[in-house]
This record gives sequence, C-alpha cells and structure tokens, in this order.
Amino acid sequence: MTHIEKVKHIREITMSPMTKIADALLTANGNVSEAIDILVKQKDADIKDMANRKADNNIVYSYVHNNKIGAMIVMSSQTDFVAKNELFLQLAKDICMHIVSSPTQAEGVDVNDVGIDFEKMWEAKFREEIKGKPEPIVAKIVEGKLKKKLDEAYLLRQPFIKDDSITIKDLINKVSASVGEKIEIKKFVRLTA
Repeated sequence: MTHIEKVKHIREITMSPMTKIADALLTANGNVSEAIDILVKQKDADIKDMANRKADNNIVYSYVHNNKIGAMIVMSSQTDFVAKNELFLQLAKDICMHIVSSPTQAEGVDVNDVGIDFEKMWEAKFREEIKGKPEPIVAKIVEGKLKKKLDEAYLLRQPFIKDDSITIKDLINKVSASVGEKIEIKKFVRLTA
C-alpha cells in the first residue's frame, strides 16, 4: 500500500484531517492500524474539548414515512465539510426516523429548548399527586417520576429507537467522535397528516 493509499484509507475510516493522519502515520512508522488507534485516542480526548466549540454550519434534513408522518430537523456541525459528510447525513436521517417512530413524542431537544419551568411544573404535579407522605419518600418518588418524564420529554435523553441501549445524545456523541467535530440538534418538528 502506497503512502497516499494509506492516507486515503485512514481518512475514510477516521474522517481525521490530513495533517493529523500524516502525523499519526509518522508516529506509527507507517503502520495503518496503529495510526488509526492513535487517531481514535485523539478523538476521544477531543470530545471533552468539544463542549466549548461552536457548531454553526446548519443543514435541514427531513424524512417522510408513507406520506402520513414526517420529521424535520436542523442539525449543525463546526465545518461545512462535516455537514456534507455521509456519517453526518446518516445521523440526521436516523434521528428523523427516531422522531417519526418513537412511541413518545419529545417536547423539545433538551432543557434549553423546553425551559426550566417545564421541569418545575412536572415536579409540582408529582408532589401534588403524592402529598401527605413523609418528605424523604416524596423526594425519592418525585425524583424517579421526574427522571422518567424528562427521559421521554427531551429528545436527547430518549432511548434510540434502533438501539435502546443508547440515547440520542450518545448516538450524536459517537458520530461526533468519529468526525472530530461538535454536532448539535438545533430544533426539530414532527408532522402528521
């Protein structure tokens, strides 16, 4: 395998910038699998740093099922390169399919989208339902009910319809680590005929 073929192969797998691929190949003495391992470890470290980054390259993606139900989302990444990437577009499609297929319709992306008053309203409602019990018991019951409600209400906390062992947020983080950029869902809508 020539150097150019190695770089191309690693780029297809890791989506890393060319300079990082070249550095990783140099460090790994030309060994492709070692270079990939180096880049994966770098991406894991980069995920922690991504929280402070700005993702402002937006796309609108939509999915319609049987002309009866559909979803549209606005997703963003840091660069136009990633916004046009196949992994990013597949993520957008998977999230739209989740929105359409999920038995529970999300109220918003997360607390920033819905607002803290939403959580306070539900906490007060749950407290009202079980008033009269000792406070430690009330606190535990309310905490459990509120967690369940928020896991349903916030899209990022919902279990992914194709793999319920991960949440939508976990799915985004996985793709984000693969492409090396912050990815966000800005907003979404679910429509029925």
